[in-house]
Amino acid sequence: MRAKALLIAALLFAVPASAQPQSQNQTVPPEQLAREAIALMIQALGAMIANLPQYAAPEIDADGNITIRRLNPPRLARPAPSPSGPQDSLPL
Repeated sequence: MRAKALLIAALLFAVPASAQPQSQNQTVPPEQLAREAIALMIQALGAMIANLPQYAAPEIDADGNITIRRLNPPRLARPAPSPSGPQDSLPL
């Protein structure tokens, strides 16, 4: 009888902490939430700065025209090729 009680006690204490029921009121500490929010804001700011257009120094030509060239022009989407040939003339 005493051996059974010891075995049951050993099994109860051997249960991992993750398997034990957790209280419903556990929350994330505010310091951790603040750190995560700041990290996300820094990441967003970096992405915004990377997407800002960059321009070269202004150039003035002989006629007095000022040209400011963009260093990273936006990529233009290629138009989709249109189907051609007998496929367009098929009756409905």
